[in-house]
Amino acid sequence: MLFLAAGSVAQEPATRSDEDQTVEQMKLRETELQLKEQEAELAYRQKMREMELEQRNLEIEQLRREAAKPQGDGGGGLLLLLILVVHILLTVWVWKDMREQEIGRALWVPIVLLTGLFGALLYAVVSVADTRAKQATRAETRRAR
Repeated sequence: MLFLAAGSVAQEPATRSDEDQTVEQMKLRETELQLKEQEAELAYRQKMREMELEQRNLEIEQLRREAAKPQGDGGGGLLLLLILVVHILLTVWVWKDMREQEIGRALWVPIVLLTGLFGALLYAVVSVADTRAKQATRAETRRAR
């Protein structure tokens, strides 16, 4: 019996070492799984940072494109102001000319103000024609006397 008892005692340390090896293997597997999980987490974070950087680069590129576009703040307004000044000056010229020639047609003032150079040229043509007609009428009146 002693032999048996000695044999079972001898088997117990072998069993414990098997159990110890199994526990160690489980711990190793657990550690490997934790490492893989950490690697996956790091890869995920790295991918997220890359995507954030790409998004920021796209935003910066868009801002650069918007900054490179012509602004058009002063050119259009300056052109409109110049056209308005020319229209007003032409209207003043027509009004003064009408007073000098004693033409009572005030309709030419808004026409020239709205149409600008075209209206002023039209007024000049009509004015020259009226002046010639008046001169012809005066010449006929003088001949008749």
